[in-house]
Amino acid sequence: MLLEAKNVAKHFGEFRAVADANLTVAEGDVIGLIGPNGAGKSTFFNCLAGDTEPTAGTILFDGQDVTNASTETHARLGIGRTFQVPATFEDMTILENVMVGAFMRHPGRADARAHAEKIIEMTGLREHAHLRARSLGTPGRKRLEIARVLATGPRLMLLDEALAGLTPGELQQAITLVRRIHETGVTLVIVEHIMEVIMTLTARVLVFNQGHVIASGKPQDVVKDPLVIEAYLGHGHGKRARKRGPAA
Repeated sequence: MLLEAKNVAKHFGEFRAVADANLTVAEGDVIGLIGPNGAGKSTFFNCLAGDTEPTAGTILFDGQDVTNASTETHARLGIGRTFQVPATFEDMTILENVMVGAFMRHPGRADARAHAEKIIEMTGLREHAHLRARSLGTPGRKRLEIARVLATGPRLMLLDEALAGLTPGELQQAITLVRRIHETGVTLVIVEHIMEVIMTLTARVLVFNQGHVIASGKPQDVVKDPLVIEAYLGHGHGKRARKRGPAA
């Protein structure tokens, strides 16, 4: 198993943001984490990424305990992540931004540049390579952050709403890019509110609500689960769904 999270919990004082969450990720998986705002999915995601230390539980990556490991250790082991709000080096070019990631595996400048150029080509940023990062709009910034993470050579990419805020056309281009990344052998865990992304890209979904995993399975099955419907739409909708049955 590439990633295993066992009984992961995160408390902020008396507030339990995540309670006993479990996740297994095999090499080559594409898994989605969904749930209403404040459900705990982002906190759990941050625990997987190494940005937040769990209060309890264990996280293993390729058999190695990374529960309390630094973000640098995560990156060196092959775990890369994006953020909801892309962070770029504004006064550096797109190529230089991607080279920052490439230096992780390619310490020589020439090698890092060559690797970054390949990533830029793959992610559709070639024509912007020598522009400053500050010149990019939201779609370009999201693509740049994906490119910089990809340049680190991850085995597992954690995408945090990397496709949010895009127009329908931009969204389809981004979905194509994520598929292309997966085809290179990168395993993916995706936090996303856009159900089209989840239904199109993922093979398995975990649904969070009030810190708990309330459903897990194929996306087409999970969206019919009365507990999931009630979590998203409120009290009463789940009851009606139960009366109609799972095919409703």
